[in-house]
Amino acid sequence: MVRTIAIAAAIILMIAGGAVGIMKQLEWGPFAPRAGQEAALVAPVEAPRFIDMDPLVIPVFAEDRVVAAIQIQLKLETLGAANETYLNSIKPRLSDAFLRELYAFIPRLVQKGGQLDVLAIKRRLQMIADNVAGAGRINGVLVQSVSDTVQR
Repeated sequence: MVRTIAIAAAIILMIAGGAVGIMKQLEWGPFAPRAGQEAALVAPVEAPRFIDMDPLVIPVFAEDRVVAAIQIQLKLETLGAANETYLNSIKPRLSDAFLRELYAFIPRLVQKGGQLDVLAIKRRLQMIADNVAGAGRINGVLVQSVSDTVQR
């Protein structure tokens, strides 16, 4: 008797779950969009714009000589033509801020693990970009490539 009740309850739950899934997929009943939501869904989403930065070359010193040179190629991701124009006008300031930060940050990063952590570099550059350009203007700092040249 208990087994029959459990099976019946399981069947009822599966049918109810399927009905809710269908209603949500077809936007029926409580899942139907309201009047204000339809306008938000129709609004076109602007494609992101990418701004190429000049390659950054960061020397790594040991004692009094350069032991490596690390080159990083970046792109900035933003939305809107106004943001793109503004970022193109402050590109030299951004590049300078990135170089200053990486000049101090890269040697510490290399000392800790020996390998460059691209994700840590990306997060650090995003923080610097937000400080220089203003929060919300740069959606992402994309690290295109990182190459290191060991001096002998």
